[in-house]
Amino acid sequence: MTRKSLRVGIRRSEGLGRLVSVRRLARLLRAAAEREGVSGEVGVWICRDDEIAELHERFQGVPGPTDVLSFPGDPPYLGDIAVSADTAALQATEMGHSVGREIAFLVLHGFLHLIGYDDLSELDRSRMLKRQEELLRAFEEEEPGSWEPASRQRRSYGEG
Repeated sequence: MTRKSLRVGIRRSEGLGRLVSVRRLARLLRAAAEREGVSGEVGVWICRDDEIAELHERFQGVPGPTDVLSFPGDPPYLGDIAVSADTAALQATEMGHSVGREIAFLVLHGFLHLIGYDDLSELDRSRMLKRQEELLRAFEEEEPGSWEPASRQRRSYGEG
């Protein structure tokens, strides 16, 4: 039996800093793809509010920033996901977890859109968010650890 795989490319906007472990984020997407039975390639861009606001208005006609956008591609390229680090930081504070975990949650949400999930109706949204939580929880149980890059963890723990 051939194992399906997902190629993941992740980039950050210049000057953003390392808010999330990109290696862990890529492993999350590969694990989700395996559980969903899909393969291909996906691109992730961790950007700022002003950058995602430009995309939001250009492609959806909605002014202002949003947390995550997804842009379907042509298989085997599944598409691109843009996540605002600024909005993720605000939402992380509201949810009581790290910015890195919020970015992971949002990237996973964008990925599910790319593979066919939708959240336009209340029923579809509920189904999608339930699956998103299941995938994230399963990954965190299989691979416990921090969503922050190791260098940020050392800096945080080394202070004081």
